[in-house]
Amino acid sequence: MAIATFLSYSNLQTRNINDSSNGRWYDDTVRHSSDIARPSRINTLRIMHGAHKKNEGNDVPSSENLERISDGGEGRSADFVLDTISSVFTAVDEQHLHDGRVVRELSHRVLSRNIAQSNVVIVSPNFGNEAHVFTDKNIRDDSTMKDIAMQRYYPAKVALEQGHTTHLLPTSTKFAEGWQTSSSPNNKYNSTSVGWILLAYFATQKLDTSIQNPHSSIDDILSPSQASSWLQQTTITYMVFPISAKATIPLSSILGHEKYEYEMDYTVNKTIEMTGLTAAKTLLESNYKLQLLSSSHYFDEMNDGTDQAYYYGPNALFQSVNALHRFLYERAVRALRKEVNNIRQHYWQSRRPNDDTNPDQILEVQFHSLLFATQGLDLAIPARSSYTDVGNHKECRGSQKGGRKERCDPKLNARAMNDTIFLDCPHRHNTLNVQFVDEHDTSRRVDERTDMEKSYGIMIDLNDGKWMKPKDEMSGEIEVWSGSEDPSKAEAVCVKADKNAILPRVSCRTRITPTKIKAVSHDTNKQHPDRPNLLVIMIDPLSRQQMRRSLPNTWAMLEMLGFVEFRRYTAVGNNSGPNQAALYSGKPLEGRQGIRTSNNSARTWIWDRLNDAGYVTMKAEDGCISNSNMVQSIDPKTHHGKQLHEMFCFSYDRPNCLGGKLAAEHLVDYTRQFIDTYNRRDEKTSPQTKPWAAFISFIDSHEDSATLISYLDGILLNFLQDIPMQNTMILFTSDHGMHYGPGFASKSGETERAQPLLYLRMPSFKKLNQLRQNAQQFTTAFDVHETLIDVILGKPDNPSLVDNQLGMSLVKPLPQSRNQCSTTHAIPSKFCSLVDDTNQPEVQVSPQRQCTFMIEPPSVFSFYSDIPQNNRPQWPSHCPIRRNHVDNDSSGPCFCATNNRGWFDCSNMTSINFNSEYFSLRSCSHHELDQQTTLDIHVTENEHLVRERNALAKQTMKRLAGTHHEDDIKASFDAQPNIIFLEIDSVSLSFSERHFPLTWGLLQKHKIITEQEDISCPSGWCAGVFNKTSVVGQSSIVNQLAALSGCLQYDDTQEELKHYKDGPQTHCPSGGKNSFGVDEETGVDRDHWIFEVAKNLGYITFFGEEFCYEESPYVVQTQSAFTLDVDLTPSDLFCNLAKDWLKVNGKVNHQLKTYAVEYDGKEIPNTCFDGKSRGEIGLEIITQMWDEYDSSPKFAFLNALAAHDYSLNAAHASLGAENYDAVVYRFLSSIMARNDSRDTYVVLRSDHGLQGGPYPIDYATQIEHMHPWTAIIAPAYHPSLSTGPFSSNQNMLVTGFDIYHSIRYLMSPNKKQNSLLFDAGIPRWSYNLFQQKIPSGRNCQDAKIPKEFCPCMDERSDMAPSFYVGHSERPGKLLPLPELRYDWRTMRFAAPRLPGLLLPKNKQIKYDVSFNEENMLPPRCNATLGSYIDDAMLQDSWRLIGNITSLYPGSDVSGGIFLYPRQTILLTYLVQRELASRAAEKRNSNNLEPFRICETGFGSGHSAALFLSAAPNVEVVSFDSYSRPYQSASFHALKGYFGKRLTRVIGDSCDTVKSYAKQCDFLHGSSLCNTDNIDLIHKSGAGVTLSSTAMKSLEHRKVYFGKDAQWATLLQNNCIGNVFCFREEEMILDSKLHLARGREQRISHQFCFAVNTGTCGTESKMQATVVSTWLKDDFCPTWRIPLPIAFRKIRDSE
Repeated sequence: MAIATFLSYSNLQTRNINDSSNGRWYDDTVRHSSDIARPSRINTLRIMHGAHKKNEGNDVPSSENLERISDGGEGRSADFVLDTISSVFTAVDEQHLHDGRVVRELSHRVLSRNIAQSNVVIVSPNFGNEAHVFTDKNIRDDSTMKDIAMQRYYPAKVALEQGHTTHLLPTSTKFAEGWQTSSSPNNKYNSTSVGWILLAYFATQKLDTSIQNPHSSIDDILSPSQASSWLQQTTITYMVFPISAKATIPLSSILGHEKYEYEMDYTVNKTIEMTGLTAAKTLLESNYKLQLLSSSHYFDEMNDGTDQAYYYGPNALFQSVNALHRFLYERAVRALRKEVNNIRQHYWQSRRPNDDTNPDQILEVQFHSLLFATQGLDLAIPARSSYTDVGNHKECRGSQKGGRKERCDPKLNARAMNDTIFLDCPHRHNTLNVQFVDEHDTSRRVDERTDMEKSYGIMIDLNDGKWMKPKDEMSGEIEVWSGSEDPSKAEAVCVKADKNAILPRVSCRTRITPTKIKAVSHDTNKQHPDRPNLLVIMIDPLSRQQMRRSLPNTWAMLEMLGFVEFRRYTAVGNNSGPNQAALYSGKPLEGRQGIRTSNNSARTWIWDRLNDAGYVTMKAEDGCISNSNMVQSIDPKTHHGKQLHEMFCFSYDRPNCLGGKLAAEHLVDYTRQFIDTYNRRDEKTSPQTKPWAAFISFIDSHEDSATLISYLDGILLNFLQDIPMQNTMILFTSDHGMHYGPGFASKSGETERAQPLLYLRMPSFKKLNQLRQNAQQFTTAFDVHETLIDVILGKPDNPSLVDNQLGMSLVKPLPQSRNQCSTTHAIPSKFCSLVDDTNQPEVQVSPQRQCTFMIEPPSVFSFYSDIPQNNRPQWPSHCPIRRNHVDNDSSGPCFCATNNRGWFDCSNMTSINFNSEYFSLRSCSHHELDQQTTLDIHVTENEHLVRERNALAKQTMKRLAGTHHEDDIKASFDAQPNIIFLEIDSVSLSFSERHFPLTWGLLQKHKIITEQEDISCPSGWCAGVFNKTSVVGQSSIVNQLAALSGCLQYDDTQEELKHYKDGPQTHCPSGGKNSFGVDEETGVDRDHWIFEVAKNLGYITFFGEEFCYEESPYVVQTQSAFTLDVDLTPSDLFCNLAKDWLKVNGKVNHQLKTYAVEYDGKEIPNTCFDGKSRGEIGLEIITQMWDEYDSSPKFAFLNALAAHDYSLNAAHASLGAENYDAVVYRFLSSIMARNDSRDTYVVLRSDHGLQGGPYPIDYATQIEHMHPWTAIIAPAYHPSLSTGPFSSNQNMLVTGFDIYHSIRYLMSPNKKQNSLLFDAGIPRWSYNLFQQKIPSGRNCQDAKIPKEFCPCMDERSDMAPSFYVGHSERPGKLLPLPELRYDWRTMRFAAPRLPGLLLPKNKQIKYDVSFNEENMLPPRCNATLGSYIDDAMLQDSWRLIGNITSLYPGSDVSGGIFLYPRQTILLTYLVQRELASRAAEKRNSNNLEPFRICETGFGSGHSAALFLSAAPNVEVVSFDSYSRPYQSASFHALKGYFGKRLTRVIGDSCDTVKSYAKQCDFLHGSSLCNTDNIDLIHKSGAGVTLSSTAMKSLEHRKVYFGKDAQWATLLQNNCIGNVFCFREEEMILDSKLHLARGREQRISHQFCFAVNTGTCGTESKMQATVVSTWLKDDFCPTWRIPLPIAFRKIRDSE
């Protein structure tokens, strides 16, 4: 009950705020905490708690009451009476938020990182007047204050436990002084530098009134005067601080209206007092990003009248003080309005005559929140869903255009990249544009230029193409930032329009203003005329594994461009500081100092050395972190980049946007501008005189939801294709893997931290082989630094190569010591212990090591669960009972249904036998299901069924007569307990803690008490919660199969299993004693299915689903080998309801199945059926079953769907579960209160965590999926229970197999031996939870948990965030390299999968070709290639090849068919002649059956493109090793152009052609090896044409007719005939081509054609007739040349 106090309205000191930007929100009084005097409290009706109270779970709590307490204490006030009224909200104070789950999860996430000894600051008024500091050395000192901190503030508890230096500071006005004292080096406890604070946590509510100290608000503590210098001097990674708003209003103003109108606003005279705005302003000005962490209330989105909805859920971003101001105001006002309307409604219903109100009485409502602040990109709650909109998925869009479903299950794939669900930068920014003005543009007169142009050199487009004019100046609404006071030197500029709005618009522009390079002291140009450029691309942080997950297309492009990957590249430090220092300076950091706080006076950075060498330099990163452990914080002295860094501090939007563009796009654009500016050659002093060096860093991956890094994939893919490769050294690297956050808690996370990525591409390919050799050895950033100095400056710092040297140049041989991590001097030993394990294909698990679960990541659902249910949306708690149905002829007939009969006319009710019916339905008029359908549940004992079960039990007892004593058998059957198995689908352990508080309270009330060795259950019930329960698969089916049958869905060769393959495959344990036999109809043993076992042991059985599961592919009873045959089930009830729904809604003839019927898909669905919710129906049947069959053992299984809610709104997704919590609580309470309750066991379990809807994209959901909720309530004194093992097993690895084993034990135990009378079918790998202690060393392999669902961190090689549950684990494997698609429109590779991006389809190549042999003219000597082929298409593809090969300067680019114009004409003629001949044979001139051309030697792809351009049905198979750097890229480009018609076989063509399994229709050989032409003939049939590459001479020793040449061998063996040879045109060979061998020369090559005789293949027939496809006179005689003399006779003899 809320305590009411009073506040005098007349004493309030107010100040009106006249702000035009805020005036549209309100016209009443708003007060800030720093602006008002504290009023005396006289008459307040306060809606708040004085202290947070936790529900003990003893009873269902009643609603909070709002009660008036008069001035005099007792009695009824004469001036106003307000009897007890149920409050709309539950009052919450600030401490409630500090105690919440969100803060606990944040503490573990942030403070468990412990990458170095760090500082944690806790500020509170409850710490007295002095600062206290605790380190691991003085943890026992001043234990009283330590205990206070740990009890009241969870961050303090975790910080002290994790060994952080923890500062406890009072909230006095001398806060800064207190911090200086605490952080002083003279403080005896301060053993660390305080330059870095990991977390600063602020609390302002005073809990201990005995502490006398001056109390300051958060606005006082974080005021500019107090905090600005502290923020500037100290790196503070994270901050958490409270904000609040208090709304007050006179009761007289809300109760003075006679008529109650709910929509009317009675709060006009309200006053709002806000706290935290000054603190927010201080942090925003220091470039902190403010996000919503937790809150006391939540309301669904609301528009403010401008069609702009403001979202105030978890991670809501506040970009300005105005935005926070609106948030506090709107929250407080909405709470006040609801409370006022509630009071008015009750007041006017109960008002007595002559009751008047006291004008001094005030109603007060308080609203509290915690904000999360960071300069980085981390979310307050790391959730990928904050960057996505799954509602945009195709499965979630409604049938109407632009419509959206309230619920959907998109079933996201492993990367979720095929769907446009990722959020773009806000589109509102796109209506604003800024650009630099060309100083030399004289088209506009001076008087036409705006002040912006004159002052800043910019033009502004305020609204889609409407450029500002002088008369449009709106300086009050526009903010301009420029990188330089001199407009001509500005390289970056930003404009903010509508700057006072909640969501302003931002636009930024960059350019490069060329700088003069200082003269070099020596003649560097003459010594190094071709000094290479340098580009270093750093991603901070990123592991090699994470790159494959998040940047697959970039990874593929690096491979295509010939980058060398160093797979043993290893970090040298925990975080960015030591790794970046090693890379950029070649020297290690001293101690634990960061880069910014380290002594860098003796350190020379690489850009300083390049500046001295005459390079123009640039260093930039795409974020604004002013105080960090990264190099950008030391203000690198480069020519360019500083302005860009400052630009990123101008504004921020999600996802990491500056205006309408990603920050990464701005960085890449700026880098392109830099390269374009300085990559030009000076024509007068050629070669290049201004080499450049660019160092760019992307920090998008520096956030622990692992989402923003995916946005870089397309950006980097395009950027890599834009870089001028010629004479440029490119380093693509990261400093380390992710080093904090939830994923880092696993062993695989620690391993990935030590495994950054490194790709190198040299300025030329001269040292490529050495680089590739070194790539197989262990390397570090020190080596990369030496390599840069060696290659770029030509003088390595360490020219000698000694084993103990930190860095060695990678273009020189590395010593043997680099083959091992432990002998690589620079790598810390703790990293070697991790990376050495990665060489093993599987993680080796110690049999003695206990399974360790990961601390579950923070969840967005915790945000909502911390808010009292009354303070957020909720479902109706009760269903209305509909009893107004009457038989009326005018209303039409009524129809009825029962569990034995479908819908029928109710006039036949007299024929029903109610002894066998346990439910009946009645539906009249068929309008709305809930309004017109009545439901009656009436379970009665079926005596025939009881007799049948008793008979079965006796038969079972007889089977045991020969093996057990009769008394033991009878005792066992007499002690059979009742068993209720309640499964709540999709509830993880954490989900249950959040959303089932009543049920958890009940479990806590009856929990097992352990005091030393004494284990007891004082309440008479033993409630065990099994904290380490694991799934055994992804879906309900496999997990229910384990719990209900002990069987698997897959075969396990390590076990003796019975395989049931009729229907869905089921694999069950074999062996055991006393089998129940085999079902003759199905052939399945009766020893597995728990319902079959229960029947044979005399149990009355119940199976319940809360939907019609007929034909459902999602349930175990239809997707296993078992047949469900139980005594009671509500399935028929729900099937009848579903059929009625289909009929009412006119969907009987639709494809909709009854199992897919969604009774109500609204945001808050109505699941009621005549006074009962869907979740209550099954429990009601069980209750009546327990009443009626009181003398028989009973087994009931119910699968509840309350939590199976795939709402797109996270605030609504758990509401059904919270309603069901009360239902379960009432049900369990009633069961446990029964007289026969001591014979009932209750298994409360879930199959898995949430796996559907939008939220499996979050890492928290993925981890929670593996940890289903399992609890068992057992009667304390039942003989089947041994409390020791039962208690111990709560903290052991448990699965559904163990649940099955335990239930089997309860059904048929041997009480004297605590063993099972019937153990046939029980899994060997399972344990009886009631009697057997599970070994502490049990692992996933032992428990039959698949690797990808194993929750044990030490058994996982990959436990990183994925895009769906169960997709992350790929033991011992790398993700497959994706194939890029070449986009012919842009002439570049495009990513097939990118966040939020739809790509165009492949170019559709159209042909208008009719093959007709009669019209096929012989080739003409003066013909052009275009006479036979689509020349435009061919030239298009050849230009494409040219673009690709141009990316590889210095590489040996081979020649190609383009060198031989005559051969190209004849080849295309022969291909088309053969196609025409085939069409004539089939009398079909348009026949386009596939025509396969096999060629050896892909080269650059010119001949493949020629063949593919010849006809639309030509397919080319190219055999090549693809060892040249450009070949794979060229192949993928052509594949993107021509599609699937181009394939390749990679490897030595001397081997691969032999093993090729398909037949070829046309052959084109090469000179790659000595047998490829011969092998091609063997792969083709008679009549197939053979051609080969043109050679200098026909007597070449490899191809044509030299000694032992291939054609000579073929001709001598009669394998080919019809041989004709030709001379090519004389031409000049480009010296850059591979064939030219570096010199320009004239060539005149020769080539031949022949026909396969069909005598030499694997299926050859000797002397087969040659099928001639041309005649001798078809060919141009002027081109033809004779064969060598020795072979003319062989040819002529044909």
